Amino acid sequence: MEYLLKSILCLLLLLLFYRLILQREVLYQFNRFFLLAAIVASFLIPLLTIEVKQEVPVEPFVISEYEMENPYLESIIQEDEGIQLNSTIPDQTKKVEISWITILWGVYFLGMIIFLLRFIQNIYRIQNQIRTSPKIVYRQENLVLLKQSISPFSFLKYIFYPKEPFEKEGMPEAIFLHEQCHVRQKHSWDTLFVEALLVLLWFHPGLYLARMAIRLNHEFIADQQVVKKMPVSDYQNLLLAILSGRQSFALGSNLNFSLTKKRFDMMKKSSNPGIKILKLTSLVVFLGAMIWLFAEKTVVSSLAQESVEDSNNSLNQSVTTVSLQLNEEGEIYWEGNKISKEQLTQELVKYDAERLIVELKSAPKVKMGEVADIQNLLATNNIRKIKFQGGTSSNQPEPMEIEKERYFRDAVFLIESEQMDYTQKRYFELSENEKDRLQFSSKPQQKKSPDSEAFESFKNKDEYAVWIDGQVISNQELENYIPEDFVLVFQSIVFPNARSERFPQPYQVHLYRENYFQEQFGPDSEMFRPRSNQDTITLTQRRVTWMKDISRYPDPTTAFLQKNARYEKLKLSDKKDEPEVKKEIERLYLELEKEYNQAKENRKKQLPKPLPTDTISPVFKNKSESNSRQISFSSSSNSTKINVVHAVQSNEVRSYLRLYSEYQAMANENRIFANWTYSNIQQMESKFKELETRYMGLSIIERRGIDRAKFPFIRLQKDGITIYKRPEDLSAEERKNLAC
Repeated sequence: MEYLLKSILCLLLLLLFYRLILQREVLYQFNRFFLLAAIVASFLIPLLTIEVKQEVPVEPFVISEYEMENPYLESIIQEDEGIQLNSTIPDQTKKVEISWITILWGVYFLGMIIFLLRFIQNIYRIQNQIRTSPKIVYRQENLVLLKQSISPFSFLKYIFYPKEPFEKEGMPEAIFLHEQCHVRQKHSWDTLFVEALLVLLWFHPGLYLARMAIRLNHEFIADQQVVKKMPVSDYQNLLLAILSGRQSFALGSNLNFSLTKKRFDMMKKSSNPGIKILKLTSLVVFLGAMIWLFAEKTVVSSLAQESVEDSNNSLNQSVTTVSLQLNEEGEIYWEGNKISKEQLTQELVKYDAERLIVELKSAPKVKMGEVADIQNLLATNNIRKIKFQGGTSSNQPEPMEIEKERYFRDAVFLIESEQMDYTQKRYFELSENEKDRLQFSSKPQQKKSPDSEAFESFKNKDEYAVWIDGQVISNQELENYIPEDFVLVFQSIVFPNARSERFPQPYQVHLYRENYFQEQFGPDSEMFRPRSNQDTITLTQRRVTWMKDISRYPDPTTAFLQKNARYEKLKLSDKKDEPEVKKEIERLYLELEKEYNQAKENRKKQLPKPLPTDTISPVFKNKSESNSRQISFSSSSNSTKINVVHAVQSNEVRSYLRLYSEYQAMANENRIFANWTYSNIQQMESKFKELETRYMGLSIIERRGIDRAKFPFIRLQKDGITIYKRPEDLSAEERKNLAC
């Protein structure tokens, strides 16, 4: 009740300021938004909280010896007294009474129902006129011609005017300009906003005054538009001549609303710019005063200085302060000694939690998620007294980072090494680079219906293969639908080498209806489900992220790499000369060599070529070996030993090969699924340019041992737009222009 009274008084004062200061200034557009904002602000300002500091001296609290020895005495006495008191109350028959609160609620709901019915009736009256009356487009506006003689008015996108005078004389220019202004500036929405509030708050006097002020200001705005194009006196005479005494609609923007001397005076009004600035400045001061007057004030008590010092002295005598630090790598240091989280827990249990102060200091680059983990650990051990030292704004997490951590927090991660070993981690154990590889978006998929022209083209069975809600359909079935039946459309190009007998079309279209869209992309869909400990995510060395355990369920490329890793490890094992192991090595080599030789050229670029059994891959070679190695093998012709020295690859070559592998994986992955998009191609072109730069930075000898990247698209300019095509898809004219 207090909040409601504050809100009503706040709006009344804002409207009083408007009436005395702003209304008579030519600030009509500003006043329109001020009045709407005043209504909203009147509900928000009482919810604000302002802290007011007040110094309170500390008084000693003395407990007598008797009270210390009998701490429960007072409660026992109170309980006994309560029992005695209840036993002396005579049994009385309860009377059924209706409280005033119940009556007031009943009156409120009755009033709300009446105003709701009134609101619906007014909407219905206007809609009925739109439905039953002739409608024409007059000078790009929707004109409704009414049978009865009423004052012209507008509502939403419609202008209402009597039919008989319109057919005889047309509509006067001034009236048309006036109503056109109401329509184009959407004044009806302001009125609907206030009327909707009055349904809920029909007893609010400020809303009635605000409604009147808003509608009058609408007329000022429309009048101002008219007098820019005709003399003021002519416009005033026209209003008096044709509008007096006619009935009007409650929700419409009526031409004769408040046809008073004030409105005529404002047509001639002009303001001094200096006065405008002064009044707007006073508005800022007034708003500050309103916030101070109506906001909730919270008294924050501060103890007298002497008492604080005494308390601090006694506290320092009974507490223990320890140091806890987090460095940039997320490592924990307890009193200067590096420890794990398990060891930290063991240390904390040694102290009395109520008498322990932890000074927590984090390095500037430590993310807030790591700090939060330590805070949770301290809270679990009932440590509540924590002093933060250092740290900067860089510790503050981005909202997206918080959402991402919440999404992946419970998942299990497998980190693949170059030797195809897999290390299990949880999200908080991942490095920042590993976290960056996790694709995540909290933004919902935007809906996009196909336009009519595109929808008609989808019916061409020679050009498009069509799916609706994940099910392939014949193109003729689209005759049963309209574009508005679908809330999302995906279209992709299928290149010639990826087409099949079943789907020979160059384009594929996926259409989504509302229910299927919600299943796939809605807030309750699988893509927004936070990962659980039943979900395994694998991060590979090839910069590919799999939402499954590929150590157990590998794709063909990973299966080849795993087999090759086992082959290389067996060659380095101490048992490599044992007959069974030697036989296994030879078997693996033959299988790898066969699979590699049978692979297509694009796939070969993703696979390492199997090395003979007497050659060791540098990836699996022990790090302790020297930077160069000497490999001996026998010549089949003369049985002499030939020594070959292989230089270890430079960092530049390794960097190039790593980027080249990512580039090829991107090219082949998209080619397999034929889902190239303009964005995909641009990303690939950017990576190709980076590869070219690195390739040109290598020495001639280094270039001989590696493949140079090739960009599989031709960049063309057509009608000022950049497009990409594969060489095999170029037309004869395009080949001629490109001299290829």
